[in-house]
Amino acid sequence: MRPWRTVTIPLVLGILCALLSACAEVPRPLSPGSSVSEHSGQSLVFGRMAMIRDAEDRMTSLPSFSRSLGWELLEAHSGKKFVVDPLTENVFFALPLPAGLYHVTKLRYEDRYGLWEGTLAASFSVKPGSLTYVGTWQITFAGLGPGVPITGRTLNDLKEDRAEFEERYAINARPVTVALLESAPEGQFSLLRPRSEH
Repeated sequence: MRPWRTVTIPLVLGILCALLSACAEVPRPLSPGSSVSEHSGQSLVFGRMAMIRDAEDRMTSLPSFSRSLGWELLEAHSGKKFVVDPLTENVFFALPLPAGLYHVTKLRYEDRYGLWEGTLAASFSVKPGSLTYVGTWQITFAGLGPGVPITGRTLNDLKEDRAEFEERYAINARPVTVALLESAPEGQFSLLRPRSEH
């Protein structure tokens, strides 16, 4: 084999891998105060995240500490990847997405302890032009340490939360479809970077 081929082939493969991984779309969640009616032609997914540790929702109980949660999605039919990080820094989210069936492939959570990354399989559907409520995804830390089991479940809190969503995103402009996110019961988080290392 010629020496230039031994260098060129790995280089080309490396560039192709980098290009393919860079092909993820990065949709931006709506900011509080945005009107859903401004996005009337788009499908929007909205809901709430709850991160439970020591019987407290860490997304709401520690307002003085920064925290955020992000996720990576894979659309089942097209194979397109979506990276949304942060999805929310304050519990609620509203996210424009094309119609499709989405699988959550990775989670990232940052709190006063550090940056966590892990998996908790989940999926949800988005219909064309719809405003879809996926529920409150409650993720609970089931242990302590750098590798932590987590559990997940989805709650339908739309009746209780509707006023909050209307105030934040003006969702009263369109009818809402309830299609709750389907969560696996168990997953795993790993502490990638403790807060002291930031």
